[in-house]
Amino acid sequence: MRKILVTAVSGDIANGILKILQEQDAELYGCDVNSIAAGMDRVKKFWQSRYAVEEGYTEELLGKCLEYGITHLIPVNEREIEVVSDNRKLFEEHGIKIVIQDERILDICLDKYKTAQLLTDNGFDVPDTYVNPCLIEVDGSSYICKPRKSNGSKGIQIYSAGEIADIKKRYYADETAFNNINDNIQGEDCVYQRYIDSDEEYTIGVFRDIAVINTIAFRRELKNGYSNIVKLSNAGEYAELAIRIAKLLNLKGYINIQLRKKDDRLYIFEINPRISGTVRFRHMLGFTDVLWWLDMLDNIAVPEFRCEYNEAVGIRELNEKYVILKT
Repeated sequence: MRKILVTAVSGDIANGILKILQEQDAELYGCDVNSIAAGMDRVKKFWQSRYAVEEGYTEELLGKCLEYGITHLIPVNEREIEVVSDNRKLFEEHGIKIVIQDERILDICLDKYKTAQLLTDNGFDVPDTYVNPCLIEVDGSSYICKPRKSNGSKGIQIYSAGEIADIKKRYYADETAFNNINDNIQGEDCVYQRYIDSDEEYTIGVFRDIAVINTIAFRRELKNGYSNIVKLSNAGEYAELAIRIAKLLNLKGYINIQLRKKDDRLYIFEINPRISGTVRFRHMLGFTDVLWWLDMLDNIAVPEFRCEYNEAVGIRELNEKYVILKT
């Protein structure tokens, strides 16, 4: 029986993973930086963990894995993924299999600027992306400023063309002051990306094993940074694009591609090299990437995916529960 540890179980991604794994013959464990977490009732054993950036995080995580005989580890958020990746040999030496991308893909895809450079160099449509806003040619376009090395909507700020012009003036006047222009991204390197004004936003899931490349695409509507409503899209252009990227990256495992469509062009603005927020939406349609990744690590062949539905609309709902009840 697999003994699987999932991290960050207060978040939506981890809970999607846990809901999937609860249906399997597996023993589940979970940890989170919070003492009370939404997924703590879905696991056999839960504990409060250190932050991934804290000293001793890796030693504590490995110690818990050995204590409970963990066979498979699923780090969920970006900081944890980076730290576990840097120490993956420690876990592998103890026979612990990690659901994680290889170092090269993480290095590129956890960095929005490197991602944009790679895609641009290989002929994909990407919004103009800058680290230094002084290189932006003010032409009436708005730009999104966001953390260079984290995902989601936290810290994102949209600047108009006039505001970009003002930022350039302030930068030239005082380079030190520029570092604090965006109060939402304190202390983090940023990228400035041309805003693609379109309500057609898509998320594409891609899983690759040695023999197959499986893809699934959704048009999505966001609420508070999450995919609140997803609509299945079977258009071949999304599968074709995803397959090209999978081959470019020499992908093994899962990634998620974020893009906007405008004037029949697909502008890729982000690639998430991890299990993503639509994980359970995908699973419910037979795109079982969490299980495929575990199988791949256990040398079990991954089947070719064929979606049986022509139309599917998914919605994320709220629910209430008690995670602790004592009499």
